[in-house]
Amino acid sequence: MSKNTCRMIGLLTMLISVFFMIGGLYLGNAGLPDYVAPSCLAVGVILLIIGIVFYRILKSD
Repeated sequence: MSKNTCRMIGLLTMLISVFFMIGGLYLGNAGLPDYVAPSCLAVGVILLIIGIVFYRILKSD
């Protein structure tokens, strides 16, 4: 993949991760099962790490 493609994928995953983390923090008692909010937060953190890897670490020459 080219450098710009890696950066675009990284930015998109970081953007999506922010929404998952906000949802995980603010869902609380929205009538959903207890495991939904922590799992959204965990998915958000994982996507943030993947986004950072794509944006910063993966570089093609």
